[in-house]
Amino acid sequence: MGMKMESLDSFMIRLASPSPAPGGGAASASVSIVAASLSSMVAGLTIGKKGYEDHQELMQKILARSNEITGELRKLMEDDEKAFNEIVSAWKLPRSSDHEKEMRTAAIQKAAKLAIKVPWEIAEVSREILRNAKTLAEYGNKNAVTDAGCALEFSLAALKGAIQNIAINLKSLNDKAMVESEKIKIKNFLDDCEKIYNAGMREVQNKIQME
Repeated sequence: MGMKMESLDSFMIRLASPSPAPGGGAASASVSIVAASLSSMVAGLTIGKKGYEDHQELMQKILARSNEITGELRKLMEDDEKAFNEIVSAWKLPRSSDHEKEMRTAAIQKAAKLAIKVPWEIAEVSREILRNAKTLAEYGNKNAVTDAGCALEFSLAALKGAIQNIAINLKSLNDKAMVESEKIKIKNFLDDCEKIYNAGMREVQNKIQME
């Protein structure tokens, strides 16, 4: 990436400031990073452990992917901020002539599409973490099952946060067909994620009760 990653402290200070960016989108991505990091931990606690021999390859795969995802999400946190700033710039464009109005409208549409694309990427990656967390609840080290449960909770919260950002930016779009198809996509996506989450949490609850 070339640039040094921002520290969590510095990000939280910027998040708490009255400036609107970084906001909910970048915050959702950061919550997803917590979920991915917990997934790495649970996978790491399962690798090489007695009784989990059958699932070693799966755990290695989840560990490697969770580490990759963390890098992707860090980049998406930056992308989300940039997308927001583009929207702000587009709304501020002059509109004294018809030509300026057209240019401004086009800029708003372009910025809104980017501001939808980035949170979708955050949501998709968060669903992947959610799926991995479910797998970890099923086959991971059972002493760390509540850590897999936390990864389920956080990745679901993160993707729901990202979806809110998509929904609000749909309001700026003139393309009605796109808005309708996005709404259907959101509904299907959330339904799918709820199913994964519920299945994962059943595993967590069962293992907690068995102790």
